[in-house]
Amino acid sequence: MPTKAYHRFLNRIAYYNTDIELCELLVGRFFQTPHSDENLAVALGSTADIHPSLSRRVNSRNSKNICGNHLKSTLYAAFIKDLFEDFSAFISDTMTKAALAGIDPARFVGEIRLDLHAADILATGNWDAAVRLVSDAIFRKLENERNTKELLRKASARLGLALDQNVLNGAMPYLDARHILVHRDGRVDDLYVADYPQIQVREGKIATNYQFVGDARRAVDALARHIDERVIAANLVRNQDMSGRRQ
Repeated sequence: MPTKAYHRFLNRIAYYNTDIELCELLVGRFFQTPHSDENLAVALGSTADIHPSLSRRVNSRNSKNICGNHLKSTLYAAFIKDLFEDFSAFISDTMTKAALAGIDPARFVGEIRLDLHAADILATGNWDAAVRLVSDAIFRKLENERNTKELLRKASARLGLALDQNVLNGAMPYLDARHILVHRDGRVDDLYVADYPQIQVREGKIATNYQFVGDARRAVDALARHIDERVIAANLVRNQDMSGRRQ
């Protein structure tokens, strides 16, 4: 039985899976529609007034390929970005639940120094909320590393998880891809290419295609599941924080 944190992560990526599959089917059908001299808006049953951008494109094979493939590429990039954000939320939630389960405070906090105001702590109103306040502050400090692998290493050390490096390494190309997609429009640098030679690059950019997002989903899910299993094995989760259990 997984934790609620991992169950939430699975539910989130399930929605993304549906988006990806629906896009694949709809764009595939779009490619199969007959070509004509009409513009795309009219060919698809609309008008230039309603869809002016589509009306500027002719209903040709080349035009449809450009539009359809750009839509897929945009959705794939959004998938990688959201996958990273939801994985980060899973790690943050896992750390909070571990703190509530009763972890060594000295190891959990480590070398981090926090600037928390007494008013903010008192305003939480209860112990669980106060622990979340502290845990979230610690996670934000770890995020300042701007290095996902180092963040995971420090989070793992705080929880004493000793993660399998093969599982971690399998997910890193896709977690690091988020920074490339957000800050470099997908254009890889020499470091990314050297670290992840197995990732396909096309015209200097990460080839964000159906295969890439599928591999990303499987690798990041494997890491999240591995972390969840280690947390449960270490008794760092309360009974009420397990999936299927009431608060």
